[in-house]
Amino acid sequence: MRDKKIKRQIILVTHNANIVVNADAENIIIANQKDENNKKDLSLYKFDYINGSLEETKSKTDDDIRFLESMGIREHIAEIVEGGKEAFKKREEKYGF
Repeated sequence: MRDKKIKRQIILVTHNANIVVNADAENIIIANQKDENNKKDLSLYKFDYINGSLEETKSKTDDDIRFLESMGIREHIAEIVEGGKEAFKKREEKYGF
């Protein structure tokens, strides 16, 4: 994927954060579904989105109203990736970013 993305744009949709990190994605879009526990009114299901690069970092805070804005892209990925922050750091060292 790294070689192919030099010559063309690749858009990949995945739930696997490992693919995002290992493919060295340039722009990551993270989605979050709100109100998923309200089963009575399906129109209340709303999605929030945030995007940025792997380098975008912000420590998690509890004072942000919107979940996606409570931390940076890197922190969201580290939370999702199998093995957590330690696994993310190992991948970061391995692939040199």
